[in-house]
Amino acid sequence: MRTREMKPRLITAILAAVAVAALLVAVPGCGDTSAGAPDEIIRKAITAQENLKSVHMELDSELDLDVPGGHRSSVISYKGVFEQPDRWRLTVRSEGRKSEVVIIGDTAYVKLQGAETWDEKKGGEYVEAGSPPGDVVGLQYLDSATEVRMLDEKGDTYHLGFDLDMERYAREFNVPGVNLSQLEGKQAKMEVRVLKDSMFIEKATLSFSGNMGADSGNVKMLIESLFSEFNEPVTIEPPI
Repeated sequence: MRTREMKPRLITAILAAVAVAALLVAVPGCGDTSAGAPDEIIRKAITAQENLKSVHMELDSELDLDVPGGHRSSVISYKGVFEQPDRWRLTVRSEGRKSEVVIIGDTAYVKLQGAETWDEKKGGEYVEAGSPPGDVVGLQYLDSATEVRMLDEKGDTYHLGFDLDMERYAREFNVPGVNLSQLEGKQAKMEVRVLKDSMFIEKATLSFSGNMGADSGNVKMLIESLFSEFNEPVTIEPPI
């Protein structure tokens, strides 16, 4: 798997992986607060995120594959802004190169490093099947969290941790190119920080390590995302 082959699905699939952290309808856990039990805090975060009009995001992803024939790795970062209902403006960095991406619905405008013009890609050519941007940020579904717990509530955030069923995540977000049978029974570890005053998600971290079978080898994944500038005025238009 070459890094360039992974880029199209990362706009939706990896953003989905990060976003899912906050929406999960979890089992009740210990650590009740003035905002309720951990599962109640997550439900309140769902409601808050569903009403977001815009948000700034910074995401870093690391993927290591020990596959037949050798070791491969990918480090990709995204930095940009989301605007309801279906718009992103992103800077993507991978292998030391930078690309500018504007996504409006199922159309993506891409300007590679060193290029002077934008390339328009329609019909999912760049943005593959997956949850629409609004659903990714809105965190409206999925209930695949288990062992939800309050890690701490210092300062202005609630710090929650839980396990995520990787098969259910991949199935419900329609992640392309994934053999669901290889994910059966596998769990990712997730942590989120929820702002106490607004219930918005400030930070989400996913970590996963597992063997995907003789043909696919070992996979190790770390995704960290920061969200800020909630509901600040944003206008995203086609660059061409």
